Amino acid sequence: MELHLLKMPSKHPRIAVTVDSELREALARVRAAMGAREADATLVRRLAVEGAEAELEAARNRRGAAEALFEAMEGEQFDLDLAAIDRLNAPPAA
Repeated sequence: MELHLLKMPSKHPRIAVTVDSELREALARVRAAMGAREADATLVRRLAVEGAEAELEAARNRRGAAEALFEAMEGEQFDLDLAAIDRLNAPPAA
């Protein structure tokens, strides 16, 4: 039987992830910290799903912080001295 005719254990597409030294060390750190005993592929999948949720939550938090800052600026609750900021960000005089 040809290989392309063999059934996969899942109907979902698969991705290949190269286990380089950086990934190997990251997996080892997670296992040591959390006592994870699952297979590499299972651990990588779980970390990807949980990492995606963490990234989305961080983006929501950043967006909320920016909205709160703009509200404070519009409500004159925030005194912003743009000229002072420009002076701080200016390159040093030669």
